[in-house]
Formats: sequence, structure tokens, C-alpha cells
Amino acid sequence: MGKLKKTVLYDGVKYLILILGSIISLYPFIWVVISSLKNNNEIYGNPFALPQTPNWGNYVQAWKGAYVGRSFVNSILVCMTTLAILIIITAMACYILTRVYQHKILKGYFTLGIMVPIHALLIPSVLIFKFLHMQDNLLSLILIYVAQNVSFSMFILSGYMESIPKELDEAATIDGCTKVQTFFRVILPVAKPGIATVATLAFLNCWNDLLLSLVIIATPAKRTLTMAISALQGSFAANYGLLCAGFVITIIPVVIMYLLFQKQVISGMTAGAVKG
Repeated sequence: MGKLKKTVLYDGVKYLILILGSIISLYPFIWVVISSLKNNNEIYGNPFALPQTPNWGNYVQAWKGAYVGRSFVNSILVCMTTLAILIIITAMACYILTRVYQHKILKGYFTLGIMVPIHALLIPSVLIFKFLHMQDNLLSLILIYVAQNVSFSMFILSGYMESIPKELDEAATIDGCTKVQTFFRVILPVAKPGIATVATLAFLNCWNDLLLSLVIIATPAKRTLTMAISALQGSFAANYGLLCAGFVITIIPVVIMYLLFQKQVISGMTAGAVKG
């Protein structure tokens, strides 16, 4: 009976801590959503109360202001193109390095990019794109996003591919598959959780980036969403309801992305953690 009480007490304390942690984590997001439906007087007067009359006009004004609508499309285009290129490159590279030509030194070389700070890429990137006449170009932004995320993506995906049984390759070879067929028909479908993990993390990095886009993009019509929200803040510095509406527009795609792939992300991140 005493052991049962200890178990109940332990579970109660554990869930209480988890609930408090969840509230602390979610409260800033909830506050931003509530504030996005208020005007400045309500925010200044009672910042923690619910809006008396929801002001949906903040979202309309935020979408129309500072090219936010156009910038939203630009961000989707840049992120989706980056993910397509990144997944193809990293999946093929990880397949070779983990299942065809296993070389720890070469694998370590490709993952060294994780230690390179993003600030070290700014000046070389500007000089390279200026030499190639690719300044103020969304393609340049896509290329640098791929370069920025390729090392970490290979680190994650190679760990997952190493956990896939080698017998699958042997069975595919016996059935007459070439290396290319084995990759596309066998390994790539099995590696979907790892690919989903890479895609989600890379999407977050690209979607939330402001520094690289500020350095490379100059034309307002080519801005990404984070740049547009930054410009919105400069144009409407006192309208916090409008800014919060812009923040919510920025957050929604990230939340949807994670909700769609959360199981795959967890599976991909924990792959290879337990052997046997």
C-alpha cells in the first residue's frame, strides 16, 4: 500500500512539472495570438486580458502591408526548393557513405560543417555571388540554405541509414537491383522517418532565417517573410497588434509542419540510439 502511494505521488509530481513546463512554453505563443486581436489601447491597458472585440483587421493589414503576402509565397518557394535539393543530395551521399563505400574519415569531413558558424559564411557568400552576378536573387538564397544545412542533415540521416538492416541491400541485389534501384526502391522508402526529420529541421532553419536573407536580398518584392515582418516593424513601430498578427502568420506554417511530421521526427531522431 505504501509503495502504491509513493507511485501515485511520484506520478502526480511528474505530471505537475510537465504541465507547468507546458504552460511556461506555450504562454508566450498564446499571448501573441491574443494580442494580435487587440488594438494598442487594449494591449497597453490590460495586456494579459482577452480582447473585448477581436480585431481581425490586424491580419488583413499585416498581410497587405510591407509585401507580406508576396513574401509569404517567396518563403514557401525558397524553403520547398531548398528541401527538395537538400534531401536528394544528403540522401544519396548518406547512402554511399553508410552502405556502399563506408569511410569514417570522409563521413567526418562532410559533417565538419556543423562547427562552422553562420557568420563565417556571410562575406564569402557575398563575394561569390557578386562574382557570379547573382546578387539579390532567390536562387542564391536557396543555394546558401542548402550549403548551410547539408552537414547537419547528413549527420542526422547517416545515423538513421546505418540502423537499416544490411539484409535489405543483399535481398535487393539477389533480386537483380542495381545500386541506384536499391537506393530508390528500397532504402529511400525505408528512410522516410529520417528524411522527415531532416526536412523538418531544415525547414525551420530556412523559414526562421533573417540574417542571410538580409545580406543577399535587397528588392522588396523578393523579400522572405521574416524580412517582411522586420520591415513591418519599421513601418508600424507603435502598432503591436499588427506586429503580433505578423508573428502569428510566420508561426503557423512551422506549427503545421511539425504537427504533420512529429512522429517521423521523433523516430528519426532516436534511430540508432538503441542497438540490438
